[in-house]
Amino acid sequence: MLVSLAGALACAACSTNSPAVASVQKKVQGLLGQPNVTSFLDVRFGDSLYRVQNRFPNGSLETAPYGADTYRINNIEVDGVRYQQVKYEFTTYSGMQLVMAWFTPDSSGKVLEKLVAAVGPPTEQNSAKSSAPADTQAAWQLPHGERVLFDGPKRFVAVVGPGGGPLKQDAAENDTALDTP
Repeated sequence: MLVSLAGALACAACSTNSPAVASVQKKVQGLLGQPNVTSFLDVRFGDSLYRVQNRFPNGSLETAPYGADTYRINNIEVDGVRYQQVKYEFTTYSGMQLVMAWFTPDSSGKVLEKLVAAVGPPTEQNSAKSSAPADTQAAWQLPHGERVLFDGPKRFVAVVGPGGGPLKQDAAENDTALDTP
């Protein structure tokens, strides 16, 4: 079984134009399960506040409206995506479980493209499929409990981790109440 999986993964790394490769990729996905989001900017869901502070020492500690510890990073660029602000929120027992990020207008397409590449097409979309990313609102409910929100007009993306139930209200309020960070 391991040899078959290793072979399938090796073939999946080949040219994606091949129908055989697409078939292998679907089989590998079936073996590995549905896609999920495990981290954002190298901060994993479940990481401690201490780990995030070490990863981004220039950030600042805050308290969210509902009392959660929050770590804010301003003006960061990663993989061609510019974020004006990124906020990580933490639960008492589950570590980091919510990330909210506000990106620049020119990064809308890259953010949406990375989301679709990572987790597939949205489970909900409030705009036409041919709409520009800056005009698109989309959401994903992932099988491992994560919830991803993308709001192109507000230049906002949020990911609630599998243990982030207590933080969902913060994500909802930030999406509806804030036009800019």
